Amino acid sequence: MKTAIVTDSSSDIPPELAKQYGIEVVPMYIGCDGFLRKDGVDIFPEEVYSALKKNKKVSTSSPSIGDFLEVFNFLLEKKGIDLVCCITLSSRLSGAFNAASVAGKKFNDSRIKDSRINDSRIKVFDSKTSTICLGFIVLQAARAASRGCSFEEIEEIINGLIVKNRFFALLENFEYVFKGGRGTFFGKIINKALMFTPILTIDKTGKVHLSKFAKNKNSALEEIYKMAVRASMPNRSSKFGIFYGEDINTAKFLEKMLKDNKGIRIDEIITTKITTVISAHTGPGIYGIAVSPGQ
Repeated sequence: MKTAIVTDSSSDIPPELAKQYGIEVVPMYIGCDGFLRKDGVDIFPEEVYSALKKNKKVSTSSPSIGDFLEVFNFLLEKKGIDLVCCITLSSRLSGAFNAASVAGKKFNDSRIKDSRINDSRIKVFDSKTSTICLGFIVLQAARAASRGCSFEEIEEIINGLIVKNRFFALLENFEYVFKGGRGTFFGKIINKALMFTPILTIDKTGKVHLSKFAKNKNSALEEIYKMAVRASMPNRSSKFGIFYGEDINTAKFLEKMLKDNKGIRIDEIITTKITTVISAHTGPGIYGIAVSPGQ
């Protein structure tokens, strides 16, 4: 049976890899200049940074139920796919999981009279994470599908990675966090956050969590590197995803640190620019490392 993998655009999967493995990426939405635009289709991070610098209001929203339903219909009705695994951004950060779940139910309910169709044709997963950390779950599922793994095997891979993947990030500038509407998270620690560099993780429930403070950007980079290395130690090998907002040189610095460490077993490194929907809330000064067990 043929299984297709669907995700949303917060997954930061490089377009060439999405194309290679036939991953369907449903765009998030960015509200800017009075228009609602599709992430990575009609608008890109540089445009968001420019708007934020001009104090323009920028908002974000998840794909609609109809957006997911259109993709499910295309895959199952037109492409002849048998099963769909849809993996979304953490439900604690977005409504994408709920929208995809409703779309899956609508698809099945509309075809319930067909005895060949049951509710297992579409399975929606809450990744409980974001950026390339989500991307690695999607990629590993898509690679398993391309190898001809069964739906049960793919489901096991997805659920395992949801538990095991790790995410570490730092933010340089809180101006964009407040402009992007996420300032509430830092309300009680704003004075300290303005003096030091916070290091963020995503906890097991999929919520952004303040891990600690570092003295400055350089010490924060060193700290997230060490946290990523420690997180990789239980794995036989690890995939590392390095994500950044604007400065690829800093991302390459993190990449070099990992490659120079002969004590870790690297299965794959992906260095990727964050998607537009994430940049709307963080601004350009975000850097992070995602860690995923290798194959």
